[in-house]
Amino acid sequence: KKGKKGKKGKDDDTSETPTPSQEGPDPPLSAPPDTETEPDQTEMIPAELEEKKPTTKIMIETVTRQYLYLCRHHLPDEMAEQPAAYFIRNRDGMVHLPNTLEEAEKCLPANFEFGILNGHTLLMLENIITQVYMPLLSFHAHKNGADGSQAGRSSSDAAAAAPGDGDGGDDDDERSFGGAESRQKAALRDDFLINMQKFASAIVRTMQQIEGEVRLNIPDLGLGDNISELAKNAEIVERVEDAVQEWEKQVSQALEQQLKKTPVGSGPLAEIDFWRERNAALSALAEQLKLAAVQKFLDVLTEADSATVQSFKYHRTELSKYHTEAKDNVRFLSTLERHFKNLAHGVGFGVVCDTIPSMMNALRMVWIISRHYNKDERMVPLMERIAWELSERVARVINIKTIFQEKPDGIKLKSSEAKKTLECWRDSYFEVRAKIEASGRDARWEFDRKRLFEKTDYMANICQDIYDVAQVLEEFYNIFGPELKSVTGDPKRIEDVLKRVDALVEPIQDVSFDPFTLRHQMQWKQVMDWFYREVTSIESEAKMFIDDSFKKLRSAEGAFEMLLNFKHIRSREVINAQMMQKFNDILIQYTKEVDMVNKMFQQYKDDPPVAKNQPPVSGAIIWERSLFHRMKHTIIRFQSVEEMVTSDTGKFAREKYLTVAREMRAYEEKKYDTWYEQTESSLPHYLRKNLLVKPTRVGTAVSVTPQAIVAAPNTQASPGEESGDHHLEEKSKVRYVVDFSSELYEIITETKHMEQLGFPVPPTARNVALQEEKYIKYVDSLDNMLTRYHLALNSLKPAESQLLDDHTKELRRILKPGYTRLNWNSLGISDFVERCTHAISKFESLVNQIQKNARDINARIHLIESVDLFKFPPPVSSGDLPRTKEFFEHIEQQRSREFETLARKYRAIGPLLTKMEGLVVHTNTGRSPKLHPYYA
Repeated sequence: KKGKKGKKGKDDDTSETPTPSQEGPDPPLSAPPDTETEPDQTEMIPAELEEKKPTTKIMIETVTRQYLYLCRHHLPDEMAEQPAAYFIRNRDGMVHLPNTLEEAEKCLPANFEFGILNGHTLLMLENIITQVYMPLLSFHAHKNGADGSQAGRSSSDAAAAAPGDGDGGDDDDERSFGGAESRQKAALRDDFLINMQKFASAIVRTMQQIEGEVRLNIPDLGLGDNISELAKNAEIVERVEDAVQEWEKQVSQALEQQLKKTPVGSGPLAEIDFWRERNAALSALAEQLKLAAVQKFLDVLTEADSATVQSFKYHRTELSKYHTEAKDNVRFLSTLERHFKNLAHGVGFGVVCDTIPSMMNALRMVWIISRHYNKDERMVPLMERIAWELSERVARVINIKTIFQEKPDGIKLKSSEAKKTLECWRDSYFEVRAKIEASGRDARWEFDRKRLFEKTDYMANICQDIYDVAQVLEEFYNIFGPELKSVTGDPKRIEDVLKRVDALVEPIQDVSFDPFTLRHQMQWKQVMDWFYREVTSIESEAKMFIDDSFKKLRSAEGAFEMLLNFKHIRSREVINAQMMQKFNDILIQYTKEVDMVNKMFQQYKDDPPVAKNQPPVSGAIIWERSLFHRMKHTIIRFQSVEEMVTSDTGKFAREKYLTVAREMRAYEEKKYDTWYEQTESSLPHYLRKNLLVKPTRVGTAVSVTPQAIVAAPNTQASPGEESGDHHLEEKSKVRYVVDFSSELYEIITETKHMEQLGFPVPPTARNVALQEEKYIKYVDSLDNMLTRYHLALNSLKPAESQLLDDHTKELRRILKPGYTRLNWNSLGISDFVERCTHAISKFESLVNQIQKNARDINARIHLIESVDLFKFPPPVSSGDLPRTKEFFEHIEQQRSREFETLARKYRAIGPLLTKMEGLVVHTNTGRSPKLHPYYA
């Protein structure tokens, strides 16, 4: 609401008083708030109330309200010329109701298409279609570009154009969209774009007919059917002559206006629109002249032999002539419309190239059949417009300011397709011209070639220059790539050269003129001359760099690989020829590498560096072979180039390689033969060793490794030694050791590696290697068993050891086959381990019970030892001391109770000892001599 307050009124002889809203309810005689009252107007008040009635001031206020009208579906006709805002739902379902303005601004635009109508509706519709939707569709046609047979073909003309121009996009978007869009979708999009163009043209024609139509004013004279009588009436004839003269003036002005018009735009579609516009304008006028009323007016003037009718018929004939011309031209040019739209809005240069031949054949048919486009003055401008359209499209795509921001491959693709399109235009023209001449029936095409092809040929040359620039960049990038950096070891210098290469395009993309304009031909030539001078300078620097680098190569093989790649990769011919002369430097570097390998071999062959977990012999052979293959791999690659092998340097390098290779071969054979002989002689001895080493002192036993138990030298037990075993074990804490030699494990590992290296191995060694897992399992089982055995013995105290002497002897008797009879060829190893494990488990159970009983006995003895026999009575609260008699009686009572408890504890020791006797000697007499030392 907008409000305006009127002027305040007041009485002449009274001062301003408060309004009724401040004083209370309005008096009964006050004026209504919405009425206007003169300031000096007063009401009649009784005399007795006059003093009590306050003076009233009337406020006049004008309120202006603004109304917004809301309608659904259709705008009322009476509101068509008023500004309006429209909202169109673009989603189904409910729309979330926002609570705040910020929330509304965030969520509502996603659910509505909205805009403002503040002008001519048809004009706004035509502008939205031509300025918004058609450029968007044309942009995505390039962006998604696929011309039917090649999905990404239109990428050449998409990246450089702006969205508003109908062409554009970038390579990343082209790659992401181009492959995804099917040919069917592309065809549907193009048809929709063409139909949208037709719809926009129809809107334009409708506006022209509505706003620019010439309306003939036909007066209503009430003419009868008798023409003769009407012709004799001078007044009627005069009024008819005035009307016909007015029509003649309107027709003349309409023709003059149409003949002054020219096509709006430089493309061929503008030519079609021009003739359609003229046809629409003249058609409306011609149809009015065919009305019966108009014909009756002309019949009256003809009967009256008026001079006006002759002049009018002349203008009507002119109108008919131009209308017929416009109608015929529209009919024939409509057959070319689809071709012209492909030139302007087609998916890519592929579509344009496919369109040009069929378009030229259609132009030939128009040339032959049309009565108006069979002359040079009509056909040449039309072809000139086609050439302009092609040139404009190429100029949009090949944007000199942005095209060099892409990779060389993309630049080459775009420039080559653009050039191909321009050349296709010229070639198709001459092909159709030759067909016309060969037919001999139709008028020849002797058109001005300069007007048709001068600019397109020049642009084709510019496209070739851009292609050449991209080719030069690609060749330099191919040369100064990662391979050259890895071979030469001078990346900084290569980066400096690459910076110069990158700087080659800066003057080209920073030119201040349009290179596609003919008047700038000399300026473009100067830019290209500078470019090629810089290329020559970079080539000279590159040749010097290559000469220096190949004198200090890091790798002969890497350099050779790079040279072979340059044979198959396009690069600068001068640099390529220079590099092909570097094979001799590579051979010299290879000779140095052979010397380095030989020096390393001689230095470490007696103590070669062996990898982790590799045995010594096969590890040495693997080290030697790695050196050998380092030399061999390179020289084998050299044999693919015959001139390298046949040269003097090549022969020298080959001879040096063979000398070192023979020495390495001899080293390898010597290592293998020595190992083979040692394995055959020592393997049976290691397999005949006992499983365990007989008890020896700790000082002579060897610890167990994670892989195998390394044993001390095996000794045979004599019959007299068995009686002293217990004494030996008691005195020196002897331990059993698994006697699996580390040499045996090494033989197993060597055997596996030797077979992998391709050497024959002894059959016995192969059999042992195949049983490696079984041997590892045996060693682990024996190790675990002995660990339990030793832990059980170590947990015994001296008295317990003496008590369990018979049981320990039984355990040693069970273990005895392991160090006297069984060896690693035996079949009963698993049974032996099982028996030992079972015996050790029984011994562990016995030890646990003995030690538990011993702990119980110790606990009771400790309790008897620590008992307090003199427990004083607790103090009384009064602090008085007890009497002597009471004191001693209390101590005696406590002592008696403690003696009873101790007696029970002591009597419980006897059953424990009896139980221990039962566990050890299997009797319960309590007087076993075997336990006498233990009791002591």
